[in-house]
Amino acid sequence: MLADRRVFLAGAGATAVISGIARAATPPYRIPITLTDSRVLVDCTIGDQGPFRFVFDTGGTVGLIKLELAKQLRLKQSGSTFLGLKQGRTTYPLFVVPDLAFAGQVRQPVSVIAGIEAFNFLDGAVGSIAAGALTAGDCELDFEAKEWRIYRDGPPARSGWTRYLSGIFHAGNLQASAFIAADATLNGRTFHFGLDTGSPTTTHIYRKTAQASGLWDAPRWAPAAPGGKGRMVRAPLQLAGATLDVIVTITENPDWDIFPHGIIGLPVLRQFNMATAAKEQTLYLKRNAVAGVPEHYNRAGLWIEPAGPNVKIAVVGAGSPAAKADLAAGDVLLGVDFGWLRKRMFEPAGTLIPLKVARGGAHRDISLTLEDYL
Repeated sequence: MLADRRVFLAGAGATAVISGIARAATPPYRIPITLTDSRVLVDCTIGDQGPFRFVFDTGGTVGLIKLELAKQLRLKQSGSTFLGLKQGRTTYPLFVVPDLAFAGQVRQPVSVIAGIEAFNFLDGAVGSIAAGALTAGDCELDFEAKEWRIYRDGPPARSGWTRYLSGIFHAGNLQASAFIAADATLNGRTFHFGLDTGSPTTTHIYRKTAQASGLWDAPRWAPAAPGGKGRMVRAPLQLAGATLDVIVTITENPDWDIFPHGIIGLPVLRQFNMATAAKEQTLYLKRNAVAGVPEHYNRAGLWIEPAGPNVKIAVVGAGSPAAKADLAAGDVLLGVDFGWLRKRMFEPAGTLIPLKVARGGAHRDISLTLEDYL
């Protein structure tokens, strides 16, 4: 099976979990979830081992597990698959997971999951489960109650929810989990976005989407990639009848073709309960009372590169504190540690960073003040 990174982010076994649920006891099942700033987490056991913490990832269809843990559990390898972005693919082993269970209520006798060595699941997680955990049955992610609910005899009435027909869809492999997507309005233009609880980025779009919405040439932006090929801006996002001001990350080209306009990630999605009606391929969203997360972005407006014992400025964002301080691409910051400066640029507004700037043989000392300028 050939799949890119986002297709291959959660387990085919997670789809099978739902089909097994339909033959089980009285619904709804109420499986506890943990909500952090960066992840939705669910605990599971594998055989008599665990519990293990897994990421609930609606951005993918095949499951991941840390390779080290798969070996510790002596999981049997059942082949391999490709995993990677457009730029390149790598072969990863597939493992059979016996007796996967959630909260002692839902059990999957056999699952297949991919082992991966270098992946930062965050928040103590050791793997991820599929979008199918939400899309293959009548389910609900309730971020207020911190529950993953699964209904056996059909979903309840969804009065007050926003309905998205065809909000559940497959991308190529019909045996894998389906994705979820919804229309949302960004800076006055409506686009079709993937909804990815596995993404810690608020909203991630691509240059064509940014140009169509007028965001690429925003008067204020922070650099987000080398050579000025990525930017972060602030923009209004309308989703399910709610309007949020969000930080949007823009990159040049889509890493995958499944969501060509972009992805809405967990920092936004946590503010909406999410429900599915599998037979109708319908998604529902409803605004909840869960707060957003603190915004994390480069408050200096600089993209920097190491230059021996110094640091070189590669990009200066429009309207940024760096631009106000007359810093420019090509300037050299003398005697500054690259890692130290990169970390400090993300500190709170009001932080002062003393810098010695070299340009064309001339030196000057400045004190750069970080701002919430987006």
